Amino acid sequence: MEDKDKYLNFGECLGLISKSFGKPGERTFSMEIECNDNYIHLWLEKQQLALISQNIIKYKSFSPSVKNINSLYEKDEVKNYKLIDFALEYKESSNAFDFYFVGVDDQDKGIAATFSYQNKFAQSFANESLKIVSQGRPICSLCSNPINNDGHFCIKLNGHIENIKIV
Repeated sequence: MEDKDKYLNFGECLGLISKSFGKPGERTFSMEIECNDNYIHLWLEKQQLALISQNIIKYKSFSPSVKNINSLYEKDEVKNYKLIDFALEYKESSNAFDFYFVGVDDQDKGIAATFSYQNKFAQSFANESLKIVSQGRPICSLCSNPINNDGHFCIKLNGHIENIKIV
């Protein structure tokens, strides 16, 4: 996430909500972002949402958690993007996170944007996001793959090596 000045700056985020749709194994995850006059629906993978939340939680001791807003917006012009890459940067001086992301819309038009979010609200967002992520299929402790209701084929338990590289 180099060249920070190339990012479209949305300013301070007023609301950030994570959601999931569907049943475990077929869920889709999103972040709803409201920054000034910009409303963004950012679609992302379960692991991306978990990673964002875990990185925010690292700074929990810097700020008490404050309840996040639940109903974010009902706006006509909501921009939808699929998350490609992201970075979080904690600013100790303002006790806030700078969130950088790169995404694409349905027509493969890209966006590189940034916004800031106060740590006290980010902690609430992270806690709620981790609850949403944990409601899915359990993860195998050996191979880190999800365990389906109809069973699980664990490559490590069955003696197979993951990521064989032949040079």
